[in-house]
Amino acid sequence: MAWSSSMISAKAMRDVLNYDPSSGVFTWKVKISKKVVVGRRAGAINSDGYRQISIFGRRYYAHRLAWLYVTGEWPPVLIDHENLNRDDNRWANLRSATKSQNAANTNKSSSNATGFKGVSWHDGAGKYQAHICVNGRGVYLGVFDAIQSAHEAYERAANDQFKNFARA
Repeated sequence: MAWSSSMISAKAMRDVLNYDPSSGVFTWKVKISKKVVVGRRAGAINSDGYRQISIFGRRYYAHRLAWLYVTGEWPPVLIDHENLNRDDNRWANLRSATKSQNAANTNKSSSNATGFKGVSWHDGAGKYQAHICVNGRGVYLGVFDAIQSAHEAYERAANDQFKNFARA
């Protein structure tokens, strides 16, 4: 997210919020609106599972505020929740990520029929196929007689491409 003059500064945010890096919880320091209770946990979970906190009429993601609170600067790129829990904003669970790295750190799709990320059935070949997305482009990894072989091919490719962001 690029810097905008309407985005809160680290100092202004620290003036109204406390952040505990070990728990990931933000609490209110001061009453800035009728709904704010000093000492109470700040924000609410949105429909996507992320905690958002409204400060002076603008909504911010808690994980981005955590980055600002600790570093004093807005994150340069995306922030990844290493354990996939979108409301776990502990500092140890947050890391800077590219779009591709962030996409790699996901679970398999709920519509996945094979049970393995990156593996699907190839009707024409009558075998399992493996594929991975790298920098927005699909990469075909081949067809395999055994589902486990296709899964292992995906795991190797994911580990090569995404290192500690890989999740198979």
